[in-house]
Amino acid sequence: MGAVIRVPRFCGAQHRGERHAALAQPCCDALQIPRQSVGLSGFVLCDGAGGTTAVARSAAASARAGWQALQRLRREPRLGADPHLLEHFRARLLRRRGPVPLLDHTLLACCWDRRRLLVLQVGDSTLLVRQGGQWHNPLPPSKGDYANQTTFLRRHTPIESIQVWQAPATEVEAVLAFSDGLESAFLGPARPGYDRLEANAALADLVIQEHRRRHGGRGYPAWLARSLADPGLAQLSDDDRTLVIASR
Repeated sequence: MGAVIRVPRFCGAQHRGERHAALAQPCCDALQIPRQSVGLSGFVLCDGAGGTTAVARSAAASARAGWQALQRLRREPRLGADPHLLEHFRARLLRRRGPVPLLDHTLLACCWDRRRLLVLQVGDSTLLVRQGGQWHNPLPPSKGDYANQTTFLRRHTPIESIQVWQAPATEVEAVLAFSDGLESAFLGPARPGYDRLEANAALADLVIQEHRRRHGGRGYPAWLARSLADPGLAQLSDDDRTLVIASR
């Protein structure tokens, strides 16, 4: 018999951006981390555009519904070969949102089970994955013509705008996922001759080391949330900041 694959538990924290706080607006990053079941962990992150309560409520509804839709999708062995599966995912998510109006937000959905790590992305929330001791960004942030534009999850979002990445579970060592408020911290300019943004490996390693040292200890969630309020991060972005971590 082969060794049992232990699935790490995701944990995360959020910080309301200074811009929203100054205007007495809510945090519009919505994070859903379901209670871990045997051999399964994951999250859904939806980043709402704007600072209204309605946008925050819309993002939260999609984050909850996104996890339910992802559970159906992860059981499909033909994912990646049949584009209709992504159409079914989008339809299930929209159906399960309930009566909450669909407003502009992005989507980053991830599940890690004993078979694979599966990630779906619409927009500019993204993640770093460590494999073979190296960090990389498998799904670069989707940007529009202007710096503040991205792709949003809509009823008729083109299927090609739903990006998919997957890897065997045993090959993944750690995951760091984040909304675009942390993009400039974890991603740097592309190297000469390359198109993709470069992972900030030094920061990613530091975060994982602290995660391993503190995780499970009293006060860890509060410490993680305080870390996102660091003035150095505020200088990089005054947007809402969400960070999600899992590591073997």
